[in-house]
Amino acid sequence: MFQVKKARKIAFVVSLMLALPITYVLASFVPPSPEKTEPEIMGTFTVNVEVHNVKDLYAWQILLTYDPYSLILIDVTPGGFIGSVLINESNGNVQDVFARATDIGQGLLLIGGSLIGNVSGKDGCGLLAKVTFGYLSIDYSMPQIVFDKKPYETKLISSNGDTIQIDNETLKLHFEEH
Repeated sequence: MFQVKKARKIAFVVSLMLALPITYVLASFVPPSPEKTEPEIMGTFTVNVEVHNVKDLYAWQILLTYDPYSLILIDVTPGGFIGSVLINESNGNVQDVFARATDIGQGLLLIGGSLIGNVSGKDGCGLLAKVTFGYLSIDYSMPQIVFDKKPYETKLISSNGDTIQIDNETLKLHFEEH
């Protein structure tokens, strides 16, 4: 009986010694989980949002659309014509403000600016905003102005609250590749 118990113990130890290397080999064949990597930006370009030949421009709001699978929004800065200070950076002593919203939908960017107080609007031409994108492939589509997507309308407003007519010459996008 003592011999049978000893034989069982030896058989158990031998089978354990044979099984451990097999589990090690099997574990080494488990494929590693893929690492999440940021898309590689191939290059950048800037979209200058320009206004031309306006009269009495007091406030503006522009909706841009872009392909979020081929473009990444990098930066949005005020152009200075109307809207030179970011609204969250103002100290209360400003004449105009600039705002941007990137969380309104995938591939949508809402930007705007306004004078402050009871003042006349500006006349002429100027830069409203600079928007910098990174592209992930060379066959990307350029961002476009959207005029009719409610509730975010592209609008130019006069100092008395009237809508200023927009045509192909009034509002333009100028592209600069870096």
